Amino acid sequence: MNATEPDLSARWKRFAEAHWGREPAAVPFAPGLGPEHVYGVVAASCAPPAEDAAGVRFATATQGRLRDASALLPGRDDPDPDAYRDRLARQLPGSGWLLSVRQPLWRDFGLWAHVRELVSGLWRAVGWPTLPVTAELALGERCPGRDAPAPRPGSFALTWVLAGTMTVRLWPEHTGTEYQLAAGAGDLLYWPAGCHHLDHYLDRCTTLRIVVPARRAAALTHVRGLLADRMQENPAYAGTPGVLPFPAPAGPDGEIGAAGPVADAGRLFAGLAAGPGTARELRVSWAARRSAAGLEPAPPPRPAVPLEPGLRVRASAELLRIPDGPGRAVWAANGHTLAVEGAAPERVRNRLRPGAALTIRELGRGSRMPAETLIPLLSDLHRIRAIELMDGDGAA
Repeated sequence: MNATEPDLSARWKRFAEAHWGREPAAVPFAPGLGPEHVYGVVAASCAPPAEDAAGVRFATATQGRLRDASALLPGRDDPDPDAYRDRLARQLPGSGWLLSVRQPLWRDFGLWAHVRELVSGLWRAVGWPTLPVTAELALGERCPGRDAPAPRPGSFALTWVLAGTMTVRLWPEHTGTEYQLAAGAGDLLYWPAGCHHLDHYLDRCTTLRIVVPARRAAALTHVRGLLADRMQENPAYAGTPGVLPFPAPAGPDGEIGAAGPVADAGRLFAGLAAGPGTARELRVSWAARRSAAGLEPAPPPRPAVPLEPGLRVRASAELLRIPDGPGRAVWAANGHTLAVEGAAPERVRNRLRPGAALTIRELGRGSRMPAETLIPLLSDLHRIRAIELMDGDGAA
């Protein structure tokens, strides 16, 4: 990133004081990313297999969104964004186009971590998002964005222009005001919740957009999805709704109740919603989300490596902690969580520092934690990138 963390925090603080929650704005705010940094993730998202197709959209200015754009997506013969754009200029002469990819950052931990640190400065100024945020990368050329995934009016949006230029027309709800914003490379476009918008991607444009839910209804959708997943796992939910006669048989008092299978599902839903398991799951997922700055999905853990007592380690990420019952806690880092128990893991956590490398043997001695339990703990921390292994020269 071009700015140090204090400078970045100061820039976000000025931005929040001047614009946050007020009105749309276009301001200089280089994110420290260029089109070449994001192109590899875009290309990987477009590669087979096709299970990621729902997050990839390709449209032309004349035909709109194409159902099958496989021949127009980045491929092996497009090593960089300029080569890709040059190929499309030959294949689509005189026609503008737009390629957008939703939620691609998990493919590259370095890029994901960069964006996480970028937006964390804003969250420190205004508060951390309690629901997942959506990241979108887009490459466009003289094309309106009407066929791209559009942030709903119930969300606010941050759009960095990494290359080229773009314009955005905005219509805030409940007002007659119309805004037209223009931005070039190194600019940030922002609009608060309650805005309808239309993008126009101009020459050689590349953007990063972060969309954050801002209305209570989004929390309902999130919780409903979590409970639906838990219901599917419950044996009481097995079977089919079945069929019933109509009108349904009346009870001894003559009252007709709800259809049995539906009423059973309602009782199961209510029971799960009120149970301690749901509260814990929401609490743990919030810790993971806070450690990811809302950027979900997070990159998967890396493969395990063998650890020996003489290896030196140091902290490489903020390790958040939330209590989880008597003598238990949940740690969170980089969008992943780890359950721990007892006082010894806390002594290990207190000794891990970004600027201080210790051998595993030294950590064990200082925390009074035996190697047979310390090494598995450190292995888990290494997999979620909360610690790094150091070589003899102090390099990770």
